[in-house]
This record gives sequence, C-alpha cells and structure tokens, in this order.
Amino acid sequence: MSTGAVVLLGVVAAIITALLLARPVAQAAPGDLRRRFGPEFDETAARHGGDAGAAEHELGERLRRYGGLRVRSLSLEAREQYAAQWAGFQEQFVDAPGPAVARANQLLSSLARDRGFPAESVQRQYEALSVHCPHEAGARRLLHEAAERAAAGDTDTEAMRRALIAGRALFAELVRTRPHDEGARVIRALRLTRRPRLPAQRVAAHTRAD
Repeated sequence: MSTGAVVLLGVVAAIITALLLARPVAQAAPGDLRRRFGPEFDETAARHGGDAGAAEHELGERLRRYGGLRVRSLSLEAREQYAAQWAGFQEQFVDAPGPAVARANQLLSSLARDRGFPAESVQRQYEALSVHCPHEAGARRLLHEAAERAAAGDTDTEAMRRALIAGRALFAELVRTRPHDEGARVIRALRLTRRPRLPAQRVAAHTRAD
C-alpha cells in the first residue's frame, strides 16, 4: 500500500472516531444544559412538573433547532433609534402604563426580528432567544403577556412595571454592539444603563403606593 493511501486511511479513521465520540447537540449532557440555560432550565423543568428529563429533551431540541442561528448585524442608526424609542416608553409609563408596555412589547419583537430571530410567533422567538440569551429570554413572554393583560383591561401597574423592567434587560442584550455591527468601534461607548430609569410606582389614580 502506498504512503498516500496509508495517510488517507489514517485521516478517514480519525474523522470516524471523532464523529463517534462527538455528542450531538440535542443529546448534550444534563450538566451542560444546566450551565448553558441557567434559570431557563429550572423554569422549563417547572413547566413539566419538575421533570428534569423532559426539560433536558425540550432544551436539547431548542439547541439543535436554533443553536446555529446567526445574529444579524444592526446599524448605528437603527441602534440609536431603538434606544431612543425604549427610553421614551419608560418615560411614558408613568402616565400611560398600558400603552407603554404594549409599545415596548412591539419594539422588542421588531428588534429581535431585525437581529435574525424568528418572527412567526412569540413562542418561537422566545425559544430561539432562550438559546442565545437564556438569562434574559423569559422577558419576551413576560412582556407579551403583560401587554395582552393590559389590552384586556388589567390595571395591575406593578406587574406591568416588573414586565417592562425585565424587558429592558433583554432589550439591552439585543441592542448591544457586537463585533460585526456597523460602526461597532464608535458605539462601544453607548451605555443603556445611563438611560432614564423606569420611574417607581407613584401614587396616582392608576397606581398603588410602593
């Protein structure tokens, strides 16, 4: 057998061995899934009645489906527009919490879509977000549910305030600069934490005192 054939056989054997030893993404070990998803793992298990095995299966499927999703770039202009709109919703919340939450929910959906996350349903968008920003993804459903309750006439301002605060954390993660973003070097100085804070619940006709 020629030297070239021996080398080729060695390469093929190495590839086969690697494939046999590699663990498919959807079959990641429970410890790996817990570390990757953090609190999302516990929340998923809770939705399955505390069944960790069911949570492992669901999160493994999410990882298989959305793990390869590439987050799209965001232009400097788009980032500035999103940041200005979110700050406006926070200020609007004091006098009109329901409309502010509804608009923030729509903005978060648009931002996630522009970043490349699914837009066909809130659930699919949430699942994809949970793979790439698991510590903040829960806010996607929380804010959406708060907006739906507000539209139905729910006036629990404190619940809406908590949902908007949670949404702000996810918004900050989605709007932050990434290496491939347009003008990334210029906009590293952007600090969302310096945006106006969400006003504490004040005594008014539509609020309760803290």
